[in-house]
Amino acid sequence: MKKRFSPVTLHYTLITGGFWMAFCVVTAYAAVYLQGIGCNNQELGLILAMGNVGGAVLSPALGALIDRNRKVRHAAVINVLLAVQVVLLVLLRVHARHDLLTAACYVLYMTAMMPVNAVNLDLCVRLERAKAPLDFGFARSMGSFSFVILSTLLGVLVAKWGFLTLPFAGLGVVALQFIGNRLIDRDLREAEAAVPGSETAVQVQSSGLITFVKENRMFCLMLFGTIILFIPHNMDGNFLINEVRNLGGDTAIMGLVASFTAITEVPIMMFSSKLSKKWETVQYIRLALVFFTLKILAYALAPSIPWFFAARILQAPSYALYTVLIVRYADSVVDRKDSAKAQSLAFSMTTIGSVLASLIGGAMFDSVGVRTTMLTAAAISAVGTVVALLGTMSRKKA
Repeated sequence: MKKRFSPVTLHYTLITGGFWMAFCVVTAYAAVYLQGIGCNNQELGLILAMGNVGGAVLSPALGALIDRNRKVRHAAVINVLLAVQVVLLVLLRVHARHDLLTAACYVLYMTAMMPVNAVNLDLCVRLERAKAPLDFGFARSMGSFSFVILSTLLGVLVAKWGFLTLPFAGLGVVALQFIGNRLIDRDLREAEAAVPGSETAVQVQSSGLITFVKENRMFCLMLFGTIILFIPHNMDGNFLINEVRNLGGDTAIMGLVASFTAITEVPIMMFSSKLSKKWETVQYIRLALVFFTLKILAYALAPSIPWFFAARILQAPSYALYTVLIVRYADSVVDRKDSAKAQSLAFSMTTIGSVLASLIGGAMFDSVGVRTTMLTAAAISAVGTVVALLGTMSRKKA
């Protein structure tokens, strides 16, 4: 209990909660904002794809920077990203028009927002190696809970006052992250100072990307599988409003669906440290990979809003289980010198999946409708599950 409610855990909860609330604004409500200024589904998909490409490129670049120069503080990197977000959110509020400038601002906003999570994940690894009292599972569960609170609130606010409330929400979330980032950086400095030589284990020169792939072929195969898996996962997340409207719901219902989905993640994440020791981390990862496909199929077949809510329960043994364990899994199969790169690549693969989801989903939702699109998504997910499972057949690092 001391570890769960330690200052380090609470401060890490602030940055985790802040990121997932930002994710709620920029992704879960992307369709609401962009359709609000007049974008169709294909334009929405293109903007989201470009934003995710930017995030996917920037995340490993920042990970490599941190790996190669441990004097670069996580906090400094994140503060720059947050400052960029502030400027872009102001522009998205004062210039909410269906034009190239607004589209460019949204793309850049996503590009600056997405890498924050990859940096936060490497920060988690650094804290744990410095023996800081951090309960990552609890902090990540509170990230999902924060998503729930904001998603529910925004569903009501947007229904009442319109989509222009979203940039204000984004600015509030950035302020929260600035505060949490300063506190957690102080925690890291204190923890590392208390463990002399804790940094020496990561001073070996990190591998270049090509070398990393050669040295971690099976891990990278697993990541390739997650790209495929996160195509349908993000088709659901990016275009959730379309699924809800197809079943007779509105923006307020969409907010509740997104909130309910996130709340199902909380128990798994909060009690991840209590998972049965009879299974290794890789076995839980495999279970999660299978449930990714089962949940998308359930979403596709849901005949009504109540059944759609029921299907969202499958988020727990799929996305929630994968998310809370992927940091531990990556750390177990990849050398320490490449830890930041592994974390950023894992997140970038999910982001690439979102890119493809935006392009494929935007075209399909407009052309063939919701049911056909989601059934196709289930078939894509099945392929991703098989590929990712093959990639988990690797031996642990020495």
